[in-house]
This record gives sequence, C-alpha cells and structure tokens, in this order.
Amino acid sequence: MALAAVLVLVTLQVLLIFVHCAVYATLAAAFGIGGTALKIVFTVLAFTFLSASVLAHRYRGRVIDWFYTAAAYWFGLVHFLFVGAILFVLSANVLYRTNYYVPPPFLGGVAFGALFLLHCYGTWKSGRVATMFVDVALPHLPASWRGKAIVFVSDLHLGNVRRQAFARRVAEKIRALHPEAVAIGGDLYDGTRCDAAALIEPLRSLRPPKGVYFVTGNHEYFLPNMAEALAAIRALGIGILNNEVANLEGLAIAGVDNRAVHHKNDFARVLHDMSIPKDKPTILIKHEPSHLTVARDAGISLILSGHAHHGQIFPLNVLTRRIYHGFDYGLKRLDRMWVYTSSGAGTWGPPLRLGTKSEIVCITLR
Repeated sequence: MALAAVLVLVTLQVLLIFVHCAVYATLAAAFGIGGTALKIVFTVLAFTFLSASVLAHRYRGRVIDWFYTAAAYWFGLVHFLFVGAILFVLSANVLYRTNYYVPPPFLGGVAFGALFLLHCYGTWKSGRVATMFVDVALPHLPASWRGKAIVFVSDLHLGNVRRQAFARRVAEKIRALHPEAVAIGGDLYDGTRCDAAALIEPLRSLRPPKGVYFVTGNHEYFLPNMAEALAAIRALGIGILNNEVANLEGLAIAGVDNRAVHHKNDFARVLHDMSIPKDKPTILIKHEPSHLTVARDAGISLILSGHAHHGQIFPLNVLTRRIYHGFDYGLKRLDRMWVYTSSGAGTWGPPLRLGTKSEIVCITLR
C-alpha cells in the first residue's frame, strides 16, 4: 500500500514538472521572457502542491494554511495556463501554416488571458453554495413526514482552504430551510491535520427536530487525527451512523461507514446485518454512489451520496459519469429506488468549479 502511494505521488510530481515546463516554454516563446530567474521560479512552483500537501498532513498552523492555500490556487491556475499553452501552440501553427501572421505576444495574451479569466470565474463560482430543491415520493411515507424536508450536504472538505467561515455560511443556509432532519454525507474534513473541533463549531447551530446524521467519507480516513474529529462531531450532538439505522417516527435513516462498504460483497453483508426495515421507507446515507443495485435489492427507498463532485472541473464530469454509470450527479431512479448524488458543498484540491456547482440539497418528502 505504501509503495502504491509513493508511485502515485512520484507520477503526479512528474506530470506537474511536465506541465510547468510546458507553460514556461510557451510563455517564453510568446512574450520573450525566458531566463534563469523564471526557470527557477517555475521549478520551485512545480513542487509546491505536493510539498504543501505533505506538510499539511503532518503539521498545522497559520503559515501551513497560507502555504497550502496558495499552492492549491496555483495548482488550479497552472493547469488552466497549460490549456492556454496548448491553445497558443495550436492556433500559432494553424495561422502560420496559412501565412497569416499574428504577433506572438498578442496571440499569447489572448490564449493565456482567456484561461486566466476562466480560472478567476471558476474560483469565484466554487465559493458560492447554491440550494437545490427536489421532491421525492416515497412509498408508505407516514402522514407526519409528508411535506417535510431533509437537507443533505456532502463534501465540505473543511481544512486549510475551506475553514470555519465557510462552515458558518453553509450552516446559515441550512438553518434558513427549517429542515426536519439533516444528513451529512462524508468528507466533512479535507483530510489534513487540523483543529477538528474549531472547524465544525458553526454546525452546532443545526438543531432540526429529528436530528443531524453523519457518515464517514474517504477523506475522514486521511485525517491523522480521525478519532479526535469523530469525537468533535459527536460533541456537537451529531449522530454518527456507523452501519446503523435510526428510526424517526415511521421513517428510517441508515448510514454506512465508507471503508466498510468499499467492496460490493462487504456492502451487501453490512446492509444484511443492519436489518433494513421492510415496513417503512428507508433513506440510506452512503458517501460514494457505488454498488447501487445492492442497496436497491436491500429495500432502500432513497440513497444520498456525494464523493464525485460531479467532476468539479469540466471535462472531468464526463469521466465521473462513466465511472458511476450516470449516477454521478442529481436525482435519478434505479427501478423503485431513488438516488440523489450531490456535487458537494466544498472542493478538493484547487478551489475551483467549472461546469459544476457547489450545493446543498433540500429534499421534500411526498
């Protein structure tokens, strides 16, 4: 496992070096600004994101927060500039092959400027959390639940970039909806070393009548202080559903631990051991929208998931659609079971959204 992680990190670092070299070379060709100083700058920048990630996993503090945040923004920007470099090279070749001369600085300004502005838009968009409203009809729903709402929020990724102020804004949006219950679908934390209690303190204000329920995501398992984080969640009065079912006056809310249900057979065994009730509708909170037929066969009425972020940055949503067979985002139906996969409230890696949105989901039961 450790060897696989090292290979992934080395591969990512090699790709980052390639991206930085390509951006540097294209900037130098377009604007004539190459030189030793700029080479050194780009060499240093190529190592910032992985070094910041390693440091943030081991240490915490204001300087680490600043460094990780700056590295995450640059990680996103350099990939947009890489696309700008590709556009510059392609357009220059097309124009010059047709004997149409455009000054390289002008062409570079258009290519890189357009991608820089797109990056700014994506950064701005990632911090604006929208509220999505959906209605879901569940069979055998008790009269006391009809017309009542459950708010689902997933993937806040609180840590070095998204901090307490972001958690406060999300909590305010949820309170304004006056839900009957709140479900948190994992990746509440980003996975770096943090003050777990302080980050989620704003969620203490969530006091819906039927409670707040949480399941782990994969990033909770990245935390070097996971036990502390789970204790902080419980201290706020949030129920952690660790392969458990909560009965809420005729409606069951079940939750599964992300690591325990990673494999299909394990998921089937966990649901069997949980004794999903057959005489009432059951909402299952599961971080990743995988092995959905297992949930359907177990009698789940509605499954709430996140994880995929809807790809977060186009065209990665094309990839997530293929991985999760069309269940990577939105309200879908699998035979008699409803599936809602959220694009998440926060972001992972670069604080960017393009072609997707940050969201919380208000689900009215019918």
